[in-house]
Amino acid sequence: MNAFIIWTSAAAIYACFWFWYVGVVRKINSQEVESTLEKMRALGGASEQQLQALRRFFEEDDGKDFVMINLLELKKPQRESGKKLEAYQKVFLGNLLKRAGHPVFIARVATGKIENIGCDDDNWTAAGMVRYRSRRDLMEVLPDTFGSEHHGLKLEALERTFAYPSTPWTLVGGPRIVVPLALALIASLLHLTVI
Repeated sequence: MNAFIIWTSAAAIYACFWFWYVGVVRKINSQEVESTLEKMRALGGASEQQLQALRRFFEEDDGKDFVMINLLELKKPQRESGKKLEAYQKVFLGNLLKRAGHPVFIARVATGKIENIGCDDDNWTAAGMVRYRSRRDLMEVLPDTFGSEHHGLKLEALERTFAYPSTPWTLVGGPRIVVPLALALIASLLHLTVI
């Protein structure tokens, strides 16, 4: 195995990763927005206000990735609710991972509020951030989620939740950096060992 094969293989693996993780930018068109909103209306579970927020979000598609920021309050008993939420997440995040979506940050609340400006209650139990490759991916995942058995588990587990998409965003040391560095390290070690 020579250096050319090692480095070409590493570059090919990275190109495959990039194609999956970043994807081909294909912005959402107005017909797709209407079709998705109609599906969600038929499934129920989303208010007209939520649907209009989704409409604006999809219509302003920039083709880039974004992060969904979530605050969660589990129902009591929290242990049972936590198990239901985990069962939901296995299915939902499994579907999302196929589209290069993944959790960026998940944490349980350690204590009550430290700072409060204009917020009445502090009963949040957990917070999380989930990366989506594109708004199109969210558009494709939502109709499969609303009204599904696994979405029912989420509703049974949560007293309330707060979720909003955020973009642009930055993740220092995320997969876009870690994967090429790991591939370069492996290729370098192979280069030194084999040649």
